[in-house]
Amino acid sequence: MRLVKGDRPSLDRLRELGRAQDEALAAQDLEGARERFLERAAGGAARPGAARLGPARPRWIAPAAFVALAGACAVLLLVLLPSSRSLSFSVGSAQGQVGTWIAAADAPLPIRFSDGTSLALDANARARVVAADARGARVLLEAGRLTATVTHTATSTWNFDVGPFDVLVTGTRFELSWSPVDEELTLVLREGSVAVSGPLVGGRRAVAAGETLEVFCKEQRFELTRGEPRAKGPPPPSSTPIAPAAPIAPAASGPAPAATGDTVAKTAGASTRGPSWRDLVDANRYDEAMTAAEAEGFDRLAARASAADLLMLADAARFSGKPERAAAALTAARSRFAGSGEAAKAAFHLGRMAFDQRRSYAEAERWFGVYLGEQPGGSLAQEALGRIIECRALMGSDSGAREAARRYLERYPAGPHADHAKSLLEEE
Repeated sequence: MRLVKGDRPSLDRLRELGRAQDEALAAQDLEGARERFLERAAGGAARPGAARLGPARPRWIAPAAFVALAGACAVLLLVLLPSSRSLSFSVGSAQGQVGTWIAAADAPLPIRFSDGTSLALDANARARVVAADARGARVLLEAGRLTATVTHTATSTWNFDVGPFDVLVTGTRFELSWSPVDEELTLVLREGSVAVSGPLVGGRRAVAAGETLEVFCKEQRFELTRGEPRAKGPPPPSSTPIAPAAPIAPAASGPAPAATGDTVAKTAGASTRGPSWRDLVDANRYDEAMTAAEAEGFDRLAARASAADLLMLADAARFSGKPERAAAALTAARSRFAGSGEAAKAAFHLGRMAFDQRRSYAEAERWFGVYLGEQPGGSLAQEALGRIIECRALMGSDSGAREAARRYLERYPAGPHADHAKSLLEEE
């Protein structure tokens, strides 16, 4: 631009810029787009060619449309936001923590969830909430009996891990018990329905209201019957009172009388006055069982006890919070009874202790692999392979986790770890 006297180049330049912006805005037809959007929201149609004298003003119906839209958003927030929150729960009067062991001592212990679901652990039972989300929770019952009333919603999903079994629940009322010593599961279903997976019962066996499922792993059989569980002779150990240990009388002076065969038997039975550590384990009184075992000589027991007794001794130690003693008993079973079924179970329990208590996933994977190598068709094989998937995933070995997931789905397509295995394979 050539400058002459009287020119105001800065003002002219600003006017040119202003015209250019107006032309650009007109080309984009922003105001027309806005008006058409508002009219569509109000149920009308755009008005092609309508004159625009300044900024377009929304019609009287547009505010109502925005109010309706805001109301719809509010409803969606009310529906969606609660579903994103994980359940909370209390144990007795205290706030519950996911992953923390819960042990009922001398009286039933209530566990209450924020969705209205309630559990009650019987005396001497032991459990923990493994995971919790908006739809439900996964609860591990390690020993003893619990009563559950699960609140049902359209999306609720609850799982109970009981030994090598998985109980899938939507909404129901039931009693569930597991004896790790006897390897017996009892499920009494009062209302609703559940699906049980695990050894002997297979994948997703349905149990209906009024039915009782009993699984006897050692006997390799199960029973699904109507009504209450069958009577099992004397009352269960947990309800059978055990007399306190009688005081030991001072030794009498003089020679002891000659022992007859009957006297020898009585003397052997009275060598440990009062309940033995085995009796106390049968009664789920694990702290007292360990006290009795220590009094008898724990190291001597580990060196002389049978394979079955070593597993029982390990259970007493684990459930009384003495993992080092449990490891000693299990290691003794491995070394003294190598190649036996009990030795294989000892490997599984060593793996579970490494996984649950120390978060040592590499060690846990090794022990679960030992069990599978020694008992590929054993009652704990499904759980061992599922735990291997978890170990590898937690260690960041994606390819290893997927390899284990494929093996698991080939053998247990409806097993309790099947959903996790499928999700891993879908990420490939």
